[in-house]
Amino acid sequence: EKARAMDPNNAELSVKIGRTLVTTHDYQRALRYYRDAVVAEPNLSNLRSDLAGLYWRLGDHDKAVQTLREAPVMRRPPAQDELSAALERVQLTLLQASIFRDANRMQSAIDCLIQARVYQASVVQKARSEPPEVVAHEKSVAAGICLEIGDYHASLHDHERALHYYTEALKHDETNATAMLNLARLYLQRGESDNCEMQCNALLRVQPACEEAIVMLADLMFRRGRYDDAAYHFLQLLDRQPDNYGAMVHYVHLLRRSGHLSEAPRVFENAEKVMKPGQRPDPGFCYARGMYHKFIGNSREALTFLNLARLPRGNPWSQKALYSMIELYINPSQAFLWEDSEVRTEVEDNIRTAEKLLTEVENPEKRQLLQGYIYAASKRKDLVEQALSIFQDLNESRIAAAEAAQNQAADAGAGGGGGNGGGSNAGGDGDDGKDAVDRAMDRMHAPAVVGMAIAHQILKQSSKARTFLKRLTKPNYNADEEDDYERGYLLLGSIYIENGKHDLAQGLLNKAIAANKSCGRAWELLGLIYEREQSYRDASDCYERAWSMQGEKDPAIGFKLAFNYLKAKRHVQAIDVCHKVLAAHPTYPKIRKEVLERARLALRP
Repeated sequence: EKARAMDPNNAELSVKIGRTLVTTHDYQRALRYYRDAVVAEPNLSNLRSDLAGLYWRLGDHDKAVQTLREAPVMRRPPAQDELSAALERVQLTLLQASIFRDANRMQSAIDCLIQARVYQASVVQKARSEPPEVVAHEKSVAAGICLEIGDYHASLHDHERALHYYTEALKHDETNATAMLNLARLYLQRGESDNCEMQCNALLRVQPACEEAIVMLADLMFRRGRYDDAAYHFLQLLDRQPDNYGAMVHYVHLLRRSGHLSEAPRVFENAEKVMKPGQRPDPGFCYARGMYHKFIGNSREALTFLNLARLPRGNPWSQKALYSMIELYINPSQAFLWEDSEVRTEVEDNIRTAEKLLTEVENPEKRQLLQGYIYAASKRKDLVEQALSIFQDLNESRIAAAEAAQNQAADAGAGGGGGNGGGSNAGGDGDDGKDAVDRAMDRMHAPAVVGMAIAHQILKQSSKARTFLKRLTKPNYNADEEDDYERGYLLLGSIYIENGKHDLAQGLLNKAIAANKSCGRAWELLGLIYEREQSYRDASDCYERAWSMQGEKDPAIGFKLAFNYLKAKRHVQAIDVCHKVLAAHPTYPKIRKEVLERARLALRP
């Protein structure tokens, strides 16, 4: 303040004084100082922005916005701006957008961003005679504004406008990796696989190690039946970076979906080679190994590695590991949750452990969902009914949020966004049938819908379960929900089998296998269909796959396989499977008398 008294025209000192007062939390004095300073120096943009920021910090959003709008540069026509004034106009408008966003006034925020987009386009024009690095920076700012508008429309599932703004962002900055990635995601959601592939390849030329682009590209290759191409992208990255655990996790998931989990140990071994002696394995490495063991049916080993991934808390893999641990405690044999396949005392112990772990789940919606599954796993009528209520609440909340977002998109289309390149019908009710279906699916909380169906099935209400499961009408592109769709297909397939509708069941089971070729339970149900049709050779082929997918550990599947080998007169194979089952489960009922002895007898001359 003494320095400023000696040099009253020093704008830098004015800003420093105000910021010092804010730093010392003397907010009222800071407000008085800023207000006086802005009156004395109305053209000083930094002072005005700081005053608006202080109002914002104190929760007075309206005064913050008003302070910015009273800036002299905002009161004159943009056409009169020199470059410096145009830059100031953009800065003040973007700050308004941030304030509105913080106040959850998204329509006002998007209106400000659309204005800022126009103003920044003028800045780019005015900066053409500036040095190349200045021009590049301003184009990057323009791309960032378009990107933010695109993200807003994407969040409302307004794909046409999102597509327009992402494309415009790339016109300003053709190497903007975020815009390229978001555009690729959008193409994937729209089912435009060729455009998605092209965008992913372009992104990988800019960022060769971009995990999400590799994942999307590999997913596209897998969907087209090009497993080798899909695996190539991951192996290329993992050969360069054996300790890229994010890529490793995605690769393990790809191996599961393609039915090639036997190839996973190679990448684990390569990663171990670059670890320092005595080094505690990274949580990402432990998570990848834990999921591998979960997928091949080694629940005990899976829990060991997932617990290592869970700790220390707060690491990037901790919560995901926690989810999988809870799922394994709920259903350690990974059998059909709607059937009684566990010993009741073990179930009670596992549920207690799952509930203890549940307290560590940070995401409220995920915690609620897992609580529902814990209640369902108890098989107690009162708790299953509580689970049903939880799942219903989750689904209704998702529907309400989606409808609110759709209404917001319609308001955006009717307001200031329509004339800025969004494309016809992009935000209103005139979407074509495909977008209408997409919106309907987006409203559905797939894990909750499947949870409701499972709860009804446990309560012996198969018709209600079937009604819910019929909503699963199209492939799901959300990787976080793929397992729920699979679970739904398996349950609906089981219901159809019990009702004798084998063709419908086979269609669903084949859909589950197409998405996850390691789905042993789908092969098991296909085997059951063939067995009921007395096609024992086909049944044994299916049970053989199920037995293999479960790591030859499930004695129930082993019994079914051996029995169908016997029926198909493949007596040697039946005996081999019996020996494997009895080696691990010496007292397993019926298999010795009903299969092993009969197969041996059939081989005698």
